[in-house]
Order: sequence, then structure tokens, then C-alpha cells
Amino acid sequence: MKIGVFDHLQKNDRPELSYQDLYARHLEMVEFLDQAGMDYYFVAEHHFDMGFAECSSPGAWMAAASQRTKRIRLGPLVYVLPLWHPVRVAEEVAMLDNITGGRFECGIGSGIGKYAFGAYNASWDNKNEIMWEAYKIIRGIWANRKFSYEGKFFKVQNAELNIPLVQNPHPPVWMPTRSRESVEAAAAEGISTVQWCPPKMEVVREIFDYFREVYQRVKPNGPPPHVALMREIYVGETDRQAYEESKDHWIHFWHRVGGGRAYGGYGNENLANITREERKKELLNVDLAIGENSFICGSPEKVTAQIKEIARQAGANCFLGEFTFGALEHDKVMKSLRLFADCVMPELRKFEIDALNYPNNGYRVWLKPFG
Repeated sequence: MKIGVFDHLQKNDRPELSYQDLYARHLEMVEFLDQAGMDYYFVAEHHFDMGFAECSSPGAWMAAASQRTKRIRLGPLVYVLPLWHPVRVAEEVAMLDNITGGRFECGIGSGIGKYAFGAYNASWDNKNEIMWEAYKIIRGIWANRKFSYEGKFFKVQNAELNIPLVQNPHPPVWMPTRSRESVEAAAAEGISTVQWCPPKMEVVREIFDYFREVYQRVKPNGPPPHVALMREIYVGETDRQAYEESKDHWIHFWHRVGGGRAYGGYGNENLANITREERKKELLNVDLAIGENSFICGSPEKVTAQIKEIARQAGANCFLGEFTFGALEHDKVMKSLRLFADCVMPELRKFEIDALNYPNNGYRVWLKPFG
């Protein structure tokens, strides 16, 4: 099983925590992840996010992280493509692929924070179309000595990539999928996909089943994509200790995410037969969240069992944990990470799932709104 960390770079309105200290602490964490042998480190791109998530320039952050690491693969999850010019992204990724020595992973998405689009004078209503046109241009620039394109949103004349990519034909691409259309497109392109915990597990399974179905039908060229789950996680020496040390931070996190501008929906209006507000209330119930494995929390033995269980339920072959959530103190984050690396990772490494050939569980909820 592949293992990594997802990071919002959360500050959560803590005035006592300077931005210099915030970034220094997270770089220390990334250095530890590399030394511990984790596979991936991803960061979210957020803008004007009221002190919640503080990485407005994922490329700059990945360049900094690359200088503190040697083996771990690094990338944004995601570049919010409607806020970027695709030529700029194509060039930046090529530069980062060289800076990292071929360790760069390229996450793309259309964005979930409407507030940022006004500041950038970007179209919210057309964001999905813009993202896919931008992706087409980026791939074209990577594949051609000179590339020109004229589409609905972009016009490119003779773009020439002077910096060659290290990885052939290009760095691996990732994308969170939130609709039938995005699942189809990602699977057809061989793009790795990831699901967080707002959708319930039966919905996640249906999404991944549909991803597998499209992938097997299209059989795109290139290496097989990953099917990944992302969860907030806290590991303690005992279940009780983990619960007591992390519960308030889980609640704070979901009050902040669910009540602020950072929260994004899945699908169009709901999370498959449950509204976003109803799902937020469920997630704020710590015992329920742990019981359904939305919050990975407990002793190393319990955490290992939780991750294996959701991987089996979803047919996932990659786990991304967010260890820094709420206002967790840095020493507790690092303690949790050490327990995970020492006691959980060795067990997960023995655990394998053939994610792209997992048995289809049948569609029940998620596909229903689409006919």
C-alpha cells in the first residue's frame, strides 16, 4: 500500500503562531516524512482563506520542501487551474520536476472556494470547462517542441518548453473527483483519484467502482493510476489518549471547514442523499466519525485496522493522512507521526489491494442523480 500525507498548512486563526513559525514547522514535518520513508507529500492550494489554509503558491512550497528531502514524492493537490494560465503551469511543473530530481506529482482541479475566483477575476460558472481546456494545453506543451492552441478560453501561440521534463512522458497527474463527469474524464486519462471523508463510504465505493469501470473500458496509455483515500488522523499510545488529545481539534477543524469558506460540496447539491449541512453535523460527532472511520483515531493497532477497513470497503491502494488539523500542537503532531511511522506503516506495507481490478459493488446512491 502506498502511504503519504496531505497538508492544508492550517493556521486556523491562531494569532500566537507566526507565518514564519507555521512554515518552519511544516518543513520540519516534511523532512521527517522523507526520513520515515513515506511515498507522498501533497499540499492544498488555497487563497484568501481567512486564516484556515495558508498555501497560496504550491510551486514555491514544493521547491522549498524539495530542498529538505531526498526520496519522498512531492506535489500540489491541487493546482486550481482556473486561477492559472496553463502555459505558466506547464513551465512551472517542468522546473519543479528538475528541482525535485523527478519526484514531482501534479495534482489538478477546478477549485472549491468561490471567494477566490472573484479576486482573480476568474469564471466560477465555467471552471470545469476551463480546467479541462487548461489541462489539454499543459499536456500539449509537455508533448510538443512548439505548441499552439486556440480554444474557448485560451489562445496559445508557439509555446516552447525550454526546460525538459525529467519524467517521461510527464509527471504523474492526480485529481479529486466530485461528479460523474470528472470521474469519467480522470479514468479515461489515467489520472490518479482521491476521495476525502465528506461522502460516506458507500458513495466513495460507488465512485471508485465507476472509475474502475471507465478505466478498464478505455485502457489509457501510461502507468496505472492510484485510487486513494484521504483522512484526518491522530495516533496515540492508547485509544483513550488519542481520543482525548485530538477530539477538540477534530471538532474545531469541522466547525472551521464546515462553517467557513473552505468547505466544498461533492456532486451538485448534496453528498448523495444527504445535505452538506447534515453531513457536517455527523462529522462533528467525534464518536460517530471514529466509528465510521471518517476520523482515523486511536492506538497504532486501532488505526491500522481502521485504514485497512476503509481500503477494503473502497478498493483503495493508497492512503493519505492529514496529521495537522484544528490547532493541534506541533509536538503532538510529531508524536502522532512517529507512532504512525514506527508501528502503523510497517503493517500497511504488507497490505495490498488490486485497486483497478476490485470487484464492482453495484451503483445505488451516487449515480442516481445523473440518471
